[in-house]
Amino acid sequence: MTRNSEIIGKRLVRRQQAVERSGMTAEEFTGAFSHLRGGLYVDRTAILPPTERIDAIAMSADGRPVVGGMAALIKHEGKWYDADFEVELFRHPSGSGKPGRGSRVHRTELTETDIMTIGGIAVTTPIRTAYDLGRRGPEWRALGHLDDLARATRFSATDLQEYADDRDGHRGIRQLRFLIPLIDARAESPPESWFRLMMLRADLPTPDLQIEVENESGHVYARIDLGYREPKIAIEYDGEDFHSSPEQRAHDAARDEQLRRDGWIVIRINAEQLRTAPWLVIIAIENALRSRGAYF
Repeated sequence: MTRNSEIIGKRLVRRQQAVERSGMTAEEFTGAFSHLRGGLYVDRTAILPPTERIDAIAMSADGRPVVGGMAALIKHEGKWYDADFEVELFRHPSGSGKPGRGSRVHRTELTETDIMTIGGIAVTTPIRTAYDLGRRGPEWRALGHLDDLARATRFSATDLQEYADDRDGHRGIRQLRFLIPLIDARAESPPESWFRLMMLRADLPTPDLQIEVENESGHVYARIDLGYREPKIAIEYDGEDFHSSPEQRAHDAARDEQLRRDGWIVIRINAEQLRTAPWLVIIAIENALRSRGAYF
């Protein structure tokens, strides 16, 4: 199989043009490229980064859609998303265009202030993106996305509250209003956001995030995911990406031992506990607070 220099090295092509310019048969093209959307195909040897996939789908769509939802979060440099995310395209209610593979179309009316451009692609602004993601259930997932977007863009919670107030009665608005005061850009992973929400639902005191602990010489030797500084209670989430290697586990054990010598109670949680027995962790935190004379 041969492909001319105009096709070789290109990861995104249109079927008709690629076949005509390369002299490939239909069978050869099918073996070399997989369907992305509409008439757009991608080289089977290519692995598209998320932003490149979003851009390709947006540019191949008819009309002038606006990228929104999860795809907008990614364009704003959010880090927490599912690998099989759909590219959401917002169109005017009277606009044309159909959804394609890997994308979903929403018919809604956006204002000029709802739209910005990132890398030549029309994308919903941070406030509009937060408004859309924050109204979608379940609420624990929504808070994780809001924390991620806040970390990436530092959008104003006050502006988001005003935006929500102007849209009273819209679907999911009660959930968004509940979550807005809880948004915290310091959260470093979705499970931290989810568990923080669970703690608040259990009527535990609001925890602080990213607590820095110094040794006697003033050197910061630990940064605690979330917890309570005054009663010295540390709550650490063991993510699979960062706490699974033997070296990291040994480092965590040494650090935890130092924290305990300095009077901290250390409570570690992992994904399995969050899935199967989250309330046991809640009870452990409550017992730790009580043991330190905390009343709430």
